[in-house]
Amino acid sequence: MTKYSMGKKKTSAFRINVGTEDEMPLESFRWSIKRAIAGWVAVILCAGIPLFLYSWRRSILLRFTHAHCHPDVAHKVLLKDKYDREYVEEVHRGDRPLKDGTNYIYFCNKRTKYVWKTDLQRFVALDGLQVESSSDFHDMSMGLSCMDVDYQKELYGQNTLFIQMQPIYKLVLHEISHPFYIYQIFIVLVWLTELYYQFSVCILVLSIISVTVSVYQTRKQTRAIKETVHSESLVTVIRDGVESKLSSKELVPGDVIVVPEQEHIMECDAVLISGDCIANESMLTGESSPVSKVPVSCAENYVATVEKKNILFSGTVMLHSRSADNQKVKAVVYRTGFSTLKGELVRSILYPKPVNFKLYTDLLKSTVVFLFIGIPAMIYTGVVFYRLGAFTQDIVITVIDIATFVVPPLLPAVLTSINAAAQKRLKKEGVYCLNASCINLCGALDVVCFDKTGTLTDDSLDLSGVIPSENGVLQSPVPHPQDLPVCPMVVALATCHSLHLVNHRMVGYPLDVKAFESISWSLVEPKGKDIEGFERIPPRVVKPPNSGEGGVNIAILRQFPFESQMQRSSVVINAAGSKLFQVFVKGAPEVIRDMCHPETVPANFRETLDGYARKGLRILAVASNTLPEDTTWDKAQYMLTRVELEQDLKFEGFLVLQNKLKAGTTGTIAVLENAAIKTVMATGDNLLTAISVACDCGMIRESDAVIEVQAELLNYRDLKVNYCYTKLPGLSEKLVLGHGGAIEDVSIPLLSDYTYHLAMDGKTFALIREHDKDLLRRIVLKGKVFARMLPHTKLQLVEALQEIGFQVGMCGDGANDCGALKAAHAGVSLSVAEASVASPFTAQKGNIQCVPDIIREGRATLAATFGSFRYMVCYCFVLLMGVLYLFWDGQQPSEGAYVFIDIVVSFLPPMLFGTMEAFDKITKRPPAKSISNFLSILSVLSFILIQTAFHVLAHFFSVRQPWNEPFVFDKTRIHTSAPTYMCTAVLSINCMPHVIAAVVFLPGPPYTKPMITNKLYMAVVVFEFLAVSYVILYPAPFIRDYINFREAPQFQFHVVIYMLSLLNFSISYLWEVYFIQHFLYHKIQPALRGMRGPIHVYEKIERELSLDTKWPPMGKADSEPASPDYDPDIALFRDSIIRRQPETPTMPLSRKFPGADVHEMNIYERPSVTFKTFRQSERRRHNES
Repeated sequence: MTKYSMGKKKTSAFRINVGTEDEMPLESFRWSIKRAIAGWVAVILCAGIPLFLYSWRRSILLRFTHAHCHPDVAHKVLLKDKYDREYVEEVHRGDRPLKDGTNYIYFCNKRTKYVWKTDLQRFVALDGLQVESSSDFHDMSMGLSCMDVDYQKELYGQNTLFIQMQPIYKLVLHEISHPFYIYQIFIVLVWLTELYYQFSVCILVLSIISVTVSVYQTRKQTRAIKETVHSESLVTVIRDGVESKLSSKELVPGDVIVVPEQEHIMECDAVLISGDCIANESMLTGESSPVSKVPVSCAENYVATVEKKNILFSGTVMLHSRSADNQKVKAVVYRTGFSTLKGELVRSILYPKPVNFKLYTDLLKSTVVFLFIGIPAMIYTGVVFYRLGAFTQDIVITVIDIATFVVPPLLPAVLTSINAAAQKRLKKEGVYCLNASCINLCGALDVVCFDKTGTLTDDSLDLSGVIPSENGVLQSPVPHPQDLPVCPMVVALATCHSLHLVNHRMVGYPLDVKAFESISWSLVEPKGKDIEGFERIPPRVVKPPNSGEGGVNIAILRQFPFESQMQRSSVVINAAGSKLFQVFVKGAPEVIRDMCHPETVPANFRETLDGYARKGLRILAVASNTLPEDTTWDKAQYMLTRVELEQDLKFEGFLVLQNKLKAGTTGTIAVLENAAIKTVMATGDNLLTAISVACDCGMIRESDAVIEVQAELLNYRDLKVNYCYTKLPGLSEKLVLGHGGAIEDVSIPLLSDYTYHLAMDGKTFALIREHDKDLLRRIVLKGKVFARMLPHTKLQLVEALQEIGFQVGMCGDGANDCGALKAAHAGVSLSVAEASVASPFTAQKGNIQCVPDIIREGRATLAATFGSFRYMVCYCFVLLMGVLYLFWDGQQPSEGAYVFIDIVVSFLPPMLFGTMEAFDKITKRPPAKSISNFLSILSVLSFILIQTAFHVLAHFFSVRQPWNEPFVFDKTRIHTSAPTYMCTAVLSINCMPHVIAAVVFLPGPPYTKPMITNKLYMAVVVFEFLAVSYVILYPAPFIRDYINFREAPQFQFHVVIYMLSLLNFSISYLWEVYFIQHFLYHKIQPALRGMRGPIHVYEKIERELSLDTKWPPMGKADSEPASPDYDPDIALFRDSIIRRQPETPTMPLSRKFPGADVHEMNIYERPSVTFKTFRQSERRRHNES
């Protein structure tokens, strides 16, 4: 937390969580009796309005009753996050001081405790146990003293994820403080004053139902989370060197716990200090593969965010634990309660990122606009009735009543019904939506990011073969590793893994299991008995198939399981009867290469790696090292650090793995691309492998080019960026450039016009993001494949796409994708693990075929929302126009007329808009994202004008009848006017527009199915049309009297009014459906959109790139500019010919490439070729012509 000067107004200002996503400014306040008295007097004088404002802005009442002060004497603090949400927290003071002798002052925010540090003059978040090195954990092996336990318990509290159920009355008050509900309370009170109880009761009942459902769902979700996260069990704790069994709620950071051998659930985050464990962390990551946990080293610096291999996380299942030396498996409690990783997940669910969607902002803004529009109508009403001599009380009531016309009273209930219907349809498709408001967001998605492994491709990898290396030279590939004699590659397959035995069954990563089974070795975990040939009892031993015939057993002393941050795993082994210890390392080829002696790395390392990667195969590299002869068992198993163990490595070869696409991946990507929804891959795999998968699934077309972006930092400040082609337009990325001698002739087309995509790894993305924001926006816009991405860089990619104006969706399998799933506008988890509750959507099918379904439902919901909003706005203002027309001479519609229009005619249609099913296809053009767009405004205004014109026609038609009787105003009967022919004509005309609106504003193709497919809605519309026709033509006497209509002397009068209504129907339908929705929407608006220029940030960047003749800057960023006579197409062919001269002296117009039947394990040298941009050659030819 940092401190800033606050000038004269405030003495100081502070921040907490500086440098993190949850950084917030802090203001401290102390209760003031003078301010409190003045504040409450103001509340009373303002009729309690400040209390409603307080529900929206927490700081209002705080500033009324408190004064600024220094934090160490504060009673309350005010926090404001980056989403402009305010938190008022009470400051507490403990009875006992801290260990440094200072007062114990703290507050809690979002389930995190912040403690005031006097020496630092700031509040500090209380996280886990504070240690300087990993040796501190081993020093705690005897446990805490009773005095330390009491202090830690006072500081950290109970080890529980307790979620308090908010009282129902608080939830109700929170719901009804929303502006829409406040408005509904207002209109109900006004209508009850006028004794218009029928519609008042309807609105009241719907509001009660809506609030009840909302409160019920909130409590249900809270209860479900509470029951899910609550866990308590007995644990064995060592305190003062004595073991005892306690409730897990009593654990405090620093406690030493004994990890039982049998399966159990961890109740805290703990650092393993002895023995090893195998854990199922699917609750946190969605990864079903068990994970090995090893004890923390005594000599290593400890970083909690990196050393996850040593942490037993709260909520994960410990499948098995063991110790080879017959000692107990121990762990030191590191974090408890909401500080644990599980607690962070729960906090992210309880305090999610707010949904920022223009639709909801527009709805609130439109409410304010409508209220302002109602002011002239209220003035008009007051002037008219004052001119007519009405009583003041009646004028006031009538003027206030006008305010109830301008905002749709059913809006909250309608939006709830639309979202609920879409949520129900998604559930039928096997997609569970935890936040119904996110469905609308899916309707406007521009980009969808996908993880690769487990999302686009299958979870499991198959071992295709191995490629040994001897003396720095790669040998022939071996498809079946069991055919190899015992060699370093076989030893690596047998030992470099994190496999365990649980109930005599081998568990671990599926890849490790398949690799181990491919060589037919066996795994043994000795327990309490010696294994011949070893100095001590090793944790586990692997035996070759011929172990009884002279084969040598190998002990695995130490394991460093695979971690995504380090991109490798390693083991320390010892062969039976040998005094030497070896280290084997397996991981990403680029990482392993940099750790090996250069002379052991084959010269064709890169070409071979790229060759297999282009085939979509995944490659792992293997390296080894023999430790010095004086290395002891203790040093190898405990004392040497990982850095010391992984020095001076020798490259041993490649493991070639195959990952197949999931069923439905290609078809889903095609659907999205055809709908102009940009698809992006963000994976932790190799770049060329990712590009190959992108081509296979259709993200990158055969006619597209792929440009690799590589960045490096010079002198720690200068960013150097290189661009080179990894795939040519019109050619497969799997073709071997520069080599012939194959089956087919493939002609290279003239490279003049093409679509290109950028591809890069996570390192390049991070460097550009940090050092060149302008370039970041360009590569994010054109980027298609992002490889070697860590969890936090995936999140940064989603945020970068959002910053340039895209509406972003993210689809992942839950492993390493949680951050990106939370950051996206719409996150879709393919994992049903508990971690998926952090994502708005969870698919049971486990493949990406659900994504188009979610987008289709989102578009249908969005279109239904806009349609219902236009319907309700027109309903309000058309009725208002009719009423104002009658007000001119003092007439008013009767209560029965209001009941007929409000309930019989206009109540059901908007409530049923959400029942329209989504259209079968996704078109390129999404629905409008804003209700304030030009066509929506034109549609509403033109509809109201057309209806007003027909009201005028009906008025003039009625007053020109020879038997018409003028209305005589009676101020004593202002609310119960006598029936007149003019009122009958105007209100008859006013009934039909609500039926018309139910037809013309109903969404249809290409977002929802046609209206005729919805039988329920069709029945309602037909019923309302018949009811309106009946009332206009010849209603029963009691109905005529109820709605205060007057029967004309001639039946032809009613027929003419009915014909005007039908003419109104025809004109309104033709205008809205054919002119606005078809002609303007499909013809004029696209043309105008092309002329208007870019609006969104990404459109502006696209325009800049199209005008930049030097983009993309092919070759090195600091290379010399090309000669004016340079033609990139000719240079491309010349370059290719020069590179092929050693093999073939001449080159024909077509080039030969390997056929599809060549075995994937064959190796080809693949020289890298850098080309200039093809687009420049097209411009040159145009200029020459």
